[in-house]
Amino acid sequence: MEKSRNKNFLPEISLDKGGKYQLKAKKKKESIIKDAETLYLFEWQEYMIIGEKEFSVRIGDEKIEAEKINENTYIATFQFKNYIGKTHIEILEGTKPISLEFKNFEVLSEKVGKIYNVSPENTEELIQKHEELYNALLKYISEKSISLPFSVSAPTAFGVEESEEPMSELFVYHFLVNNRERIISAYEEIIRRPHRKLVEREEWLNFWEVSEVDEDTVMSIITHPEYLIKAEPSSIAVAEYLNNHVPTKVAQRIKYESFDTHENRFAKHFLNELITWGEKAIAAILTSSYLTKEQKENATSKLTSILGELEYYATSDIFDDVGEMVIFPYTSQVLLKREGYRDLLQLWREFRSYSPFFDEMQKAIDNKDIAKLYEYWCFFKLVEELGKILGQENLRIIVEPTGELSERGHVYAEFDNGWRLYYNLKKRGYSVSLRPDFLLLKGRNIIGVFDAKFKLDVVDVNEFAEEDREMERAPNFQTWAKLEDIYKMHTYRDALNAKFAVVLYPGDRSLFFDKISKKCIGDLKECKGKFDLRALLDRDNVKLEGIGYLSCKP
Repeated sequence: MEKSRNKNFLPEISLDKGGKYQLKAKKKKESIIKDAETLYLFEWQEYMIIGEKEFSVRIGDEKIEAEKINENTYIATFQFKNYIGKTHIEILEGTKPISLEFKNFEVLSEKVGKIYNVSPENTEELIQKHEELYNALLKYISEKSISLPFSVSAPTAFGVEESEEPMSELFVYHFLVNNRERIISAYEEIIRRPHRKLVEREEWLNFWEVSEVDEDTVMSIITHPEYLIKAEPSSIAVAEYLNNHVPTKVAQRIKYESFDTHENRFAKHFLNELITWGEKAIAAILTSSYLTKEQKENATSKLTSILGELEYYATSDIFDDVGEMVIFPYTSQVLLKREGYRDLLQLWREFRSYSPFFDEMQKAIDNKDIAKLYEYWCFFKLVEELGKILGQENLRIIVEPTGELSERGHVYAEFDNGWRLYYNLKKRGYSVSLRPDFLLLKGRNIIGVFDAKFKLDVVDVNEFAEEDREMERAPNFQTWAKLEDIYKMHTYRDALNAKFAVVLYPGDRSLFFDKISKKCIGDLKECKGKFDLRALLDRDNVKLEGIGYLSCKP
């Protein structure tokens, strides 16, 4: 094991094959880990990329220009702050990215090592523990996001913000399951009373089948002599005017009703889209390594049943001659007003709208973004635990896409007796607008705030004054990160007039600083009693007022 660690731990490394760009830690030695496919860096470590000529570095959405040190030395300095997971690093010469030897970069954190009591020098075990934590978070999130009673509903107002990102299969699952009756009802109405249009087309008929004669009929006879044959004038009157010839075929305009309308093309397109995404959702559920066999069978059974009905409508005669949708008929009065079609338009808007809750969850999963996944994990854990306290009879999680009155869409868990837990709800305080991770309301009254923090240090209230003086005397991030929680909780509680504000974190201690008694409740020696959610509130009332930390470990 020791030999393997020494091989993997590096103080610096060349990023490109030509060796023109070197990556090294600014202060701490051996802060780079290399394996066959991935280059691992550490959260909060400062890194430098050193090059011989002018360049810039792009990390995610951030672009860093290299600073010129001397004629042949340029340095770009960067740091990953509050981020753990996959990342993307590009070196640009002008606007052109150069080819790097490494395609995969991942940010590790010593915090994960502390959770599992792993030394930062034990590189292989540290990487393994990151993977175990990621899998633990993802397993719980996957199970709860399938089993909890979600309801994907329309926002309070439209228009919606349409998403350009790939859709989340989890969103598709809940959309189809929750809107089954609406979808079926809309297509039933369309099949029963489909929109038609009167179409006129030209066909070549036998001479004796012609029912109407106009100038176009005469022109078709004159301009197509190949259809004329010799005849006696006495046999057919028209032969007298055609030099003893009669037509065998004559062009005739035929009027008929067609289902090939813009509205039906839209209905067909949306139907096929629902079927395609439904099949993708089934495939994603079946290949998930985090769901149990029973959960997979239950979820796929619901989707298979819905897809069976949709495929039945897709084989309807009405859609046989309906073409592909080329333009979207936004201004169609049929889509806007006619029953069935207007319902389908509303469903399509909801289906194509941007749903940050599911889309950002999928991004966090893809990027192995531990801090963001921990936030989702805390939300589902809170929903589960609060459900036991506040009542689960009416428990459901409402997900609204973005709309005019809701810039990120509303996501909230609804419990009994008017309790709601909101996720990332922007709320106006008496001075500024704030967006805590989770906001607990009863009716319209803000009761409490929960904020998920993937950090381990907790501020001892007895040491707070000393920490505060140290921050003023010698500012550094480590000190500020510890104090920031207390400052922020006071801000939330005061600005939103909440009863309590609590940090959720993956540490061991649960502490609460009670405003009424001026005492500490929790795990420290000088604290009294035990602090957990049941000590904080019950089905009807809040028991404690103040700020605190609550241990929430995956």
